[in-house]
This record gives sequence, C-alpha cells and structure tokens, in this order.
Amino acid sequence: MSEKGLVDAKQITNLLILEDIEVVVSSPYKRAVQTVEGITDHLKTKIEIIDSFKERILSVHPVADFNEAMLQVWFDFDFSLPSGESNRNAQARGVQATKEILQKYEGQKVVIGTHGNIMVLIMNYFDPTYDYHFWEQLQMPDIYQLTFYEQQLIGVKRVNKQSSLNSSGYTIFKRSEIQINFLKVDTELQRMVGTVTLHDHILLTIEVDLLNDSLKVDGDTRQFEQLMSERSLDMDYITMFKEMAKFFVENRIIEPQK
Repeated sequence: MSEKGLVDAKQITNLLILEDIEVVVSSPYKRAVQTVEGITDHLKTKIEIIDSFKERILSVHPVADFNEAMLQVWFDFDFSLPSGESNRNAQARGVQATKEILQKYEGQKVVIGTHGNIMVLIMNYFDPTYDYHFWEQLQMPDIYQLTFYEQQLIGVKRVNKQSSLNSSGYTIFKRSEIQINFLKVDTELQRMVGTVTLHDHILLTIEVDLLNDSLKVDGDTRQFEQLMSERSLDMDYITMFKEMAKFFVENRIIEPQK
C-alpha cells in the first residue's frame, strides 16, 4: 500500500472506531483487506474473507477506453466484455453475499471492505438511484453506511467527514416509487414522525410513541395497502416504523433526514 493508502487506511480506522463495529468482512483483494485491518486490530478480531465482495471483472484483457466500457456495462446490465462479468452477474453475487451477511449477523454492525463498482451494483439492487453517475462521483476511499430492516435498505449515509456530499438520510426509495421518510425524532419523549409518499404525494403520516407503546396513523391505509399489494411489496410497515423509532431513540438520532 502506498504512503497515501496508509494514511487513508488510518483515517478510515479512526472513523470506524466511532461506529461501534462488531464484525469485519472483506473482499480477498489485498487493498480491501489492508483498508479494514486497522479496525480488526482495534477490535482484536479477525477478518472474514468473502470472495463475492471482490471487484467486478470488467475484462481479463486491457480495455482501450475504460470509461466507455463502464458506460456500456451500466447501460446494458446483460452486456459483458470478452471474459468479463456483466452488471447483472456481478450484482447477483454481491447481493447474495450481502443478504447472507444480513441474515448471519442480524442486528449487528458490520463493516465490509470492498470495491467501488461492486459496492454501487449492490446498492443499485436495493435502490436504482445508485447508478453509473453515483459510481462516477465516488471518492477513493469512500465509506457508506447502509441501514437495513428485514433485508430492506432503509438508510444510506456517507461516513467520510471530508466529503462534500451530503448524507441522504434514512429513507426507503423503492422501484415502486413508494417512499417512506423518517422526519423527526424526540429522544426524550421517545416519539417519531414519518410519512409514506407516492410521487411526492403524502399517503400516510405516522407517529410512533414508544413510551405509551402506541402508533397513530393519518391517511388512507386501504389505499396504501392496495398499492403495496399491486407492487408485490411485502412489508409490515407498522412494525418497521416502531423498530426504526427504537433505533433512532437508542442512537439519539434527532433528525434522520440529515
């Protein structure tokens, strides 16, 4: 690893120490392993190597125009260069590994040492707004905190404090265009307010009161349930809102959207 790489790895370790990491996994590639070695040394644990988190294989041969080749594979998910991986195949292995991690370490904070393109392909599966243009603006190294609820991506935040990109906050954005937002949390009263929208139109406003173990819903629940059914989306949104309220209160997150 270069001198800059060593400095970057140290900065990453210092950031991850603040995140209360419990499990460390990595791609088998040396650079990824070296990047997360610092946090494993701090935790006095070992790195779990997972082959499926290695970078996507664009081609085994030199590529004349790298950016053009990347545009091709992102434009057509089934296209691949000779002896290379298509976006679809690379995404499938990355997502499968991610789902296995979510199941194996449910409720724990896991850091994954991986690579830019495969990371964005995994994110793209859960939320298509993470695309070629998102990949294009990545900084190296870059850290993103993904929060899941029952294998549903509900939050993405950039952890790198030196980045100029704002965190996107805790939200669900699905291919169905149904969006669930967690707006405000009162950690003292243990209350949270959130909304469910479709095309920016608010369908439901939901207030969770953890102290009184109650939940207030304003809006047309039948319309929402019908929309969920039409889009084959199986989600217990009542339980999900309560669990997210607990998460925000326990972590003293007052404004999830920031």
